[in-house]
Amino acid sequence: MKKLFIVVLIFIIQLSYSQSKIYAFVGKKISVERVKSENNFYLKYKNVYKVEQSFDKEIKSDTLVFNSYTHMNQIQYSVYDYAIIYLVKNDIGELVHRRTYYKPIILKKNGVWYGFDKSDNNSDQYEIVNNEHLNIRKNLVVGKTVFQEKIKKKWLINAFYPKQFFSRIGKNKIEIKYLKSAEKLYQSN
Repeated sequence: MKKLFIVVLIFIIQLSYSQSKIYAFVGKKISVERVKSENNFYLKYKNVYKVEQSFDKEIKSDTLVFNSYTHMNQIQYSVYDYAIIYLVKNDIGELVHRRTYYKPIILKKNGVWYGFDKSDNNSDQYEIVNNEHLNIRKNLVVGKTVFQEKIKKKWLINAFYPKQFFSRIGKNKIEIKYLKSAEKLYQSN
């Protein structure tokens, strides 16, 4: 009976989130800081992001402030300078980040934002990117705050810059192999 109750509870929570309107935008990280949470079960982060591109007409401001909640360490999208962030409104109308929904944005080329989806195993819909290198030293420092255990740099690079999209070319440098436009990433959600 207890298992059935838990399954029904999870289903209700999923149903309520799946019916929530999603607000998406490409944002540039201004700050992500841990703040006091109302609930001891969750860590709470206050996020400030500059809106670079909005996928929703209701996002009208150039800067958004929203909260995110997690059970673990710092939010993983904070490793990247840019990301597509997906938000919903909570019961009192505030924008809140949906825990795991984000897509890293890596490059702006010819006015178009490009990124990747870590869960994509197929690079068929991705564009080949030639001769674009990234210095990721700053990102790896933030990555160490996300995973506070003593984790090797190679593991962090593979975790945040997967081999199917990037090649390691130095201690703190990677080369881009494949990316997808932000519009295509948003539409595939």
